[in-house]
Amino acid sequence: MSNVFTGKYWSIQRFISGFSNNAFLITCNRTNKSIIIDNPADPNELIKAASDTEVEAIFITHGHRDHVEGYEDVSGSFDVPIGVGQDDRGSLPDSADTAIDVATGNTTFVGDIALKSMATPGHTPGSTCYLLESPESKDAGEQAHVFTGDTLFPGGPGKSSSHEALKQILSSLETHIFSLPDSVAVLPGHGDFTTIADSKQEYAVFTAKPLDPSLYGDVAWA
Repeated sequence: MSNVFTGKYWSIQRFISGFSNNAFLITCNRTNKSIIIDNPADPNELIKAASDTEVEAIFITHGHRDHVEGYEDVSGSFDVPIGVGQDDRGSLPDSADTAIDVATGNTTFVGDIALKSMATPGHTPGSTCYLLESPESKDAGEQAHVFTGDTLFPGGPGKSSSHEALKQILSSLETHIFSLPDSVAVLPGHGDFTTIADSKQEYAVFTAKPLDPSLYGDVAWA
């Protein structure tokens, strides 16, 4: 476990387990209510920390097994509704309470936490990123964060299964992610963090060259 951020409205903790997956716990400072993002295998530390809060919801960035392998453990500890992209719902049991609509633009409020959904298909059909920003739109003092799952990492996009899937990821990033303010912190589903500013600079290098029509898979911006 590591404390990623503590601000005016919320704190963020990261838990690494499973296939070196990042899972996150966002806790409202005022109410102690919280949101869990992703459920990798062996989520023991995540569950222990979340048990000291009042969990209100679980959000899944996408349905690949390594991000949901711990779902039954987490949902067995916290009987709360789930947010997952419509096209990735098949990755969860039929009994899962997928009542949270994560269509683009929808915002879930938990205490002073405001989590906005953005559909970013490409890595999987239902991949969804979640933007955590101040509940007071004019309050620029709180650091905003975007949880990108496997859609965006430092240095490149998530793995694509075809050239068409790669183009879909690029379109998702251009539409929803690279339009965010430069200062927004990017918290992916594996590995280190980055910022929108750094990601856009890297992407500019990539787009300065013609797109190879055979390119897909593990792609790097440079």
